[in-house]
Amino acid sequence: MLLLTPDRIRTLQRKLYIKAKQEPAYRFYALYDKLYQADILHHAWRLVKANKGSPGVDGMSFEVIESGIGVGCYLELLSRELQDKTYRANPVRRVMIPKADGSLRPLGIPTIRDRVVQMALKLVIEPIFEADFCEHSYGFRPQKSAHQAIDAIADGMWQGQTQVIDADLSKYFDSIPHSKLLATVAERIADGAVLALIKQWLKAPVIGESENGKTACVGGGKSNRRGTPQGGVISPLLSNLYLHLLDRIWQRHELARKLQAKLVRYADDCVPRKRTGGRSPPCSYAA
Repeated sequence: MLLLTPDRIRTLQRKLYIKAKQEPAYRFYALYDKLYQADILHHAWRLVKANKGSPGVDGMSFEVIESGIGVGCYLELLSRELQDKTYRANPVRRVMIPKADGSLRPLGIPTIRDRVVQMALKLVIEPIFEADFCEHSYGFRPQKSAHQAIDAIADGMWQGQTQVIDADLSKYFDSIPHSKLLATVAERIADGAVLALIKQWLKAPVIGESENGKTACVGGGKSNRRGTPQGGVISPLLSNLYLHLLDRIWQRHELARKLQAKLVRYADDCVPRKRTGGRSPPCSYAA
């Protein structure tokens, strides 16, 4: 079921997008107070519930919340925590998901509480970064899809761009450096409370099974310097934002014109395409 964004939230998003589009160097400084507004938290709850997903480390499911304290009271308490700045991110539950090649992919599952707050922040800041993102970026974006990325590749093939470099960053989510990621966010967000919130999620301990099969902290924590949990609501936006640095390099150096090539990116999968017979794009721009 498609959940329509309430008019008031859509109006806010449109204003943020237009401001960001008109002023590429503008840094937004008053965003945190939007997160604990009732309409944003309620819409964030509906979106998180629609995505379903398992409980986090606290074991709280949607059904338990709804049949217990109730959604209204639950979100009111969460709003108060955010407003008083007493909110603290819970640890992330790690599960291992089998991949097609037989290996395992670590998936981080935040608690529903944290997923709701992450979704609330995503509702507010995504329009700002959407104003900056490039047309050739298709992953984890509104109104963009893998099918569109495939269509762009097919169009390039029809135009004679048959020389292809296919690149996929290994363990990308786990390798994003926190300091550089936060610096990239801070290029657009000057609200210290928002930056502190993102840092909480990046530093959250990761709880999973240790080598002896017991539950233990298997990652994350204050000393952790890299990675954003693959499975967190905010992680796809953050990962896309960090790879936007690649898109900016591609544009700044006018590589499309210089190399007669076109870049198609879906998250950490990149496909630079070039006409057959010319000099290949350097791998540093395809990784």
